[in-house]
Amino acid sequence: MKRSYRATLCFAVLFIAAIALTPKPAAAQMTQDYYTYVSQWAVPRAQWDAFAKQQESDIPRMKQLLADGTIIAWGNDEVRVHQEDGYTHAEWFTATSRANLLKALEEQWTTATNASYVSSTKHSDLFLHTIAHGGNAVSNGTGYLRVAFYQAKPGEAEALQSLLMKNVKPFLDSAVANGTLTMYNIDQEDIHTSAPGAYNLAMLFRDGAAMDKFFADLMASGKTDPTTGQLLESLTVAKEHRDSFGRVTAYQHK
Repeated sequence: MKRSYRATLCFAVLFIAAIALTPKPAAAQMTQDYYTYVSQWAVPRAQWDAFAKQQESDIPRMKQLLADGTIIAWGNDEVRVHQEDGYTHAEWFTATSRANLLKALEEQWTTATNASYVSSTKHSDLFLHTIAHGGNAVSNGTGYLRVAFYQAKPGEAEALQSLLMKNVKPFLDSAVANGTLTMYNIDQEDIHTSAPGAYNLAMLFRDGAAMDKFFADLMASGKTDPTTGQLLESLTVAKEHRDSFGRVTAYQHK
């Protein structure tokens, strides 16, 4: 869920412009804080099978953490749009408090020196404050994860967050309600490893057909007014926009 893969501002403009014009459903507002931990690795191609087996071996532990309420969602991800110097695999989990997030992290830490992790050529972590979250209950899911990264211009972080919460979140909630979207997060860093004012929009789809439907709905709703896209462009640093895209090999949501 990090800005690791190249994309253009075109997606962002169309995405936000379409959302702003979509009727907003009467969805319940999120009052619960969420926190998300993301680990990313660059694994040599010859080690991909071994790494996948290591991720599979961790699934029972993650299921138990979800069952006992420590976390509310978790997933494993294999990158499908690679960069020359980018990551190849990721894992994430989401909790309702920092305490629960750290409890889950300490459980995961027991395998930190596993040979599959040691073989990676690059590794990074993100500790995120998830300012908006939605998802349907899924016990044994797979799918595709698309993450968009936006960097606010200096002094515009609050305005960008307001745009995301007031215009983007209601459409995402409606997409979860109709089953087009399986889960979403809107995140900012809680532990800053990059400049303040950065936001991630993570969207999980069950398959390509759901993704097509989601973006068709966006395009259909965005044909009448481009003003929100213009506002987004005025609030963000265009050259800093990135997307990532991966295959979710295992996933659960409470």
